[in-house]
Amino acid sequence: MHTLTNMFSYDIPVLHLVNRFWIGGAERQFVERLRRHPAGFRAIVGCLEASGPMLEQVRALGYEPHVFPLNGSMARPNTAVQIARMAALIRAEGIKIVHSTDFNTNLLGLAAARAGGAKAIVSRVDLGHIRAGFTRWHREAEKLCSRLADLVVANAEAVKEVCIREEGCKPEKVLVVRNGLDLERFDSLAAQPLQAPLPEGRIVAVIGNLWPVKGHRTLVEAVALLPAEFGDVKFVCAGEGPEREYLTKRIAELGLTDRVMLVGHRLDVPALLTHAQIACLCSSAEGLSNALMEAMAARLPIVATRVGGNPELVGKDNGLLVPYGDAGALAAALSRLLSRPEEARAMGVRGRKRVEEELSLERMADGHGALYRRVLGRAPYVTDQAALRPA
Repeated sequence: MHTLTNMFSYDIPVLHLVNRFWIGGAERQFVERLRRHPAGFRAIVGCLEASGPMLEQVRALGYEPHVFPLNGSMARPNTAVQIARMAALIRAEGIKIVHSTDFNTNLLGLAAARAGGAKAIVSRVDLGHIRAGFTRWHREAEKLCSRLADLVVANAEAVKEVCIREEGCKPEKVLVVRNGLDLERFDSLAAQPLQAPLPEGRIVAVIGNLWPVKGHRTLVEAVALLPAEFGDVKFVCAGEGPEREYLTKRIAELGLTDRVMLVGHRLDVPALLTHAQIACLCSSAEGLSNALMEAMAARLPIVATRVGGNPELVGKDNGLLVPYGDAGALAAALSRLLSRPEEARAMGVRGRKRVEEELSLERMADGHGALYRRVLGRAPYVTDQAALRPA
């Protein structure tokens, strides 16, 4: 049996679990976690479904995922089979830590870690809002999982506070490691050609799947309130989801079909952002938004709702915050930035600087390394990830 001293003399295996490799903030950060894995730890990748456009990025990094298929509901005997398979992998590879990413893998990873003798770290990346398909049972299971894990890693102070105040997690068990962005890679992607043309005119980029939590309904109503002088402005909504039918109908009713474009999933978001003048996020709940981070990296001024981790990214120096669901306030903030282009550009430059200084992949990797050492009892959680400047 290894002592803590000799345990850290080689690369300690860490099993990273994700549901699947679709396009989303958690999935993007999963890939970034692998891209800058902390020194002294070796990544092993597992998933519940080997599908999605981001799978090739994982393979390009040299990882072939172990697949533990649920094949539908977790309320089936197959779930126990997959947990047993995970536990067997943990024992066979000498895995010391299971770091899961989302609802399904948090539950399965916790159970497998307990069965296999590893430590369990679960991820919390939002405010516990009801997501598509979630029921009260899901929410209660999520709370229990966070309480039972060895450590909970949150991506924002706002998420940490929810885990502690509303879900009963012990404060010393909930730690913050902020998302990171590979700026060199982002800039390279931003310089690539667009996968499809964008409309003529000034562009406001709205990046996020078409889920109710993302607040696209408020966006559409706000566009209808904009003064006629901004008739050339196009709102490009990149993402897909169950809100498409309602939004398509409402956009037509308001006569905005030539101004609000639902362009579906885009794999060229960095390039798209370089053609925009403003980024907008209208969510009712957020952790630390990857969409906002990428907009800041692209030097865009931001209009966002004052919810969750958004104020940890957006302040008066790089954008404007508005109340959720207030179409009038949203329209006013957009009007201000559209009518003051020099002020808007200066905000964008300051946003880029904040990403460079505070949200690098190196800082995220340092945070994860400190997290892993903490869960193994190596040392207290010490990291240079100081809180971002308040809004």
